Amino acid sequence: MEFQVAAAQQGSIDAEELLAFFRCRRLPYLDRFGPQEAKLPPESLLEQWRRDRQALQAAVLEQFPGEQVAPGNEALLAAMAAGTERIYGGQVVAELFWEVDPEGVAEAEPAGSAVALAPSPETEVALPEEDSTDKTPSNSGLPPAALPEFRSLWVSSSLDLLIRDSALRSQGRPAYLPVHIRIGKRPKPEYELLLVLQAELLGSLQGQVPKRGFLILKDGKWHPVHLSRRRVQVRRLLQDYLRSLDQPEPPQVLMARSRCHLCHWREHCRQLNAVAQPLSLLPGVTGSRYPLLQEAGINSIEALANARLEMLQAIPKLGAGVALQLQLQARATLSRKPLWLQSPPQALPTAPVELYFDIEADPRHNVAYLLGLLVVQQAEGEKLVSYHSCLAVEPQEEGQAWKQFLHLVQRYPEAPIYHFHGFEVQTCQRLGERYPTDSRQVRQLLQRFVDLHAWIQRSVVLPIESYSLKNIARWLGFEWRLPNANGAQSIYWYSQWLETRDRRYLEQSLIYNEDDCRATHWLKNWLSQSAVLAPVEGRSFD
Repeated sequence: MEFQVAAAQQGSIDAEELLAFFRCRRLPYLDRFGPQEAKLPPESLLEQWRRDRQALQAAVLEQFPGEQVAPGNEALLAAMAAGTERIYGGQVVAELFWEVDPEGVAEAEPAGSAVALAPSPETEVALPEEDSTDKTPSNSGLPPAALPEFRSLWVSSSLDLLIRDSALRSQGRPAYLPVHIRIGKRPKPEYELLLVLQAELLGSLQGQVPKRGFLILKDGKWHPVHLSRRRVQVRRLLQDYLRSLDQPEPPQVLMARSRCHLCHWREHCRQLNAVAQPLSLLPGVTGSRYPLLQEAGINSIEALANARLEMLQAIPKLGAGVALQLQLQARATLSRKPLWLQSPPQALPTAPVELYFDIEADPRHNVAYLLGLLVVQQAEGEKLVSYHSCLAVEPQEEGQAWKQFLHLVQRYPEAPIYHFHGFEVQTCQRLGERYPTDSRQVRQLLQRFVDLHAWIQRSVVLPIESYSLKNIARWLGFEWRLPNANGAQSIYWYSQWLETRDRRYLEQSLIYNEDDCRATHWLKNWLSQSAVLAPVEGRSFD
């Protein structure tokens, strides 16, 4: 059957594409149309997550046995007709419809229906109304060609698990609910969106769209999900994705993104953005702030830098403090120089001995496995630098590593402890509770901490695309010995050490952690030396 959609040239889509679009508007576009030679190999951590998910799926199957089916609607229909209690695997494919107005803009809901997406009328089956399902639209008997007011798209989705809803039966056929298996620690909107889409596709096979589904997460628990509240969101997301596929260029990337460092297009995007320098890449320009700036006629970094501050601060929903923050960031980016916010700049604490602290943690095994400390001492006009690793070779050794760290820092009771961002504070608080530590000792320890990330936010604006330690230190000229190393890679190395007992993985983690400590030292030195520069006129912002 020919597709009835504007994006017919692109053919059908898979539900995972929509999930990728929800995470990053650019990613699935590049997967379809981008230069494939520019793609990087999959990150090792992503491969580890994929294997972990497969292991969790296998554990669920072992605990709750059921029938595994081949991809395709026929196999699913056969298992459903047989009344199988649990159906694993398979892939459902259906044509989804929605109404459009004369200008071609989709309506909020299909006419005469309470659902946002309607399964193909060709596969509709009349089942009684029940609490756990929604009826499909009643435009049966009309072929798609006779419905010019509707647009449609073929959508497919791999299924983890379907469970029979014993309360629903009609014409000898039970109804089923979708179950999605993920290794996350908590339900996420993206998981729920995928469940909603699977429910819509499932409705094409059983005639009713489930109102509820389940998520099975890392803890093995079943989390119920009410699907109705996200159905309109799925429809809008689907339409946005189709519109993006019709564009000659990929959607813009915003700085508010969390997993670019895991994406196989990261270098391609970075190279393009280095040339174009779009406004959307400016730190602080989020998905909600970007359209506000556009509506105000601010379409470039230069326009933002040169705009009257009063005009920016008058933009509704932006806020005076955010307007100042964005303008200073634009000016720093254009000048390629830091802009100081305080006069005189806040002085960093200094001492004959200074400590630089960084933690490596593996959430997969719920362990802070490496507490690294760089000790910098001034002795007779000479600087002595030594690195110390408090390492949990096994996850159960975390408590020993924590005690080793406490003993080490107590050797230098007056030394400030520099770190970057709040992870070290939060982890030390957690370790102090997990391995009962005198609360006064933990409190005195944390009082010595100096967060350089917070100090930067209060004191200076830098001409960089994000305020991570990697970006800042590399802008300052520091280089890691393992060029492609990052936090995700560190997690993978520890997991691989536990699985293979190959000591090289631990050694790489130690090198990476030491370089993080040295990068923090490098940053502190630059801040201390550069703070004598004249700051800009303006006030600090958070």
